[in-house]
Amino acid sequence: MSDERISEGDLLVLVILLSVAGCAVSGYLTWQWYQAASSTWCDVSSYFSCSRVRESPYSAVAGIPTAVVGLLGFLALSALAALLFLGRPAIGPVRVLPALLVLASLGAVIGVGLTVIEVALIQAVCILCATGFAIDLAILALVVVLWRRSSRLDGLHGDEEVLRP
Repeated sequence: MSDERISEGDLLVLVILLSVAGCAVSGYLTWQWYQAASSTWCDVSSYFSCSRVRESPYSAVAGIPTAVVGLLGFLALSALAALLFLGRPAIGPVRVLPALLVLASLGAVIGVGLTVIEVALIQAVCILCATGFAIDLAILALVVVLWRRSSRLDGLHGDEEVLRP
């Protein structure tokens, strides 16, 4: 067994790949919302039912499907991770790694809130929504690893950017 740690570049590639998967899930959910089909392949039972969740009043805020928010969030996560991978630690005064951590954390908080709404109020779980939430939690875990590595090394390197692909 190798003692090598996974590189920062590899972690960023994983974040990008997971973000693309999140875009696919959110994109499909957005398409389903606008199709307003009476049922979908992910209606496994009356409890595990994407349609019940989609047809609830909680599936959109001000007419905007929550899946669109997820799609935009995953697009932003992939863009930020790609910037870091390409060696861009900042966009103007905004540091990319902290922005990535904040966005992934925000996605997790929104995911917790939506999951509580599904279980407690709608009394149904959308399997695809839960998949998107799991993807965001995985992204958050990877970004926390990147953050911890960066924070630990910052004292040794001063202001120099320490994450390199």
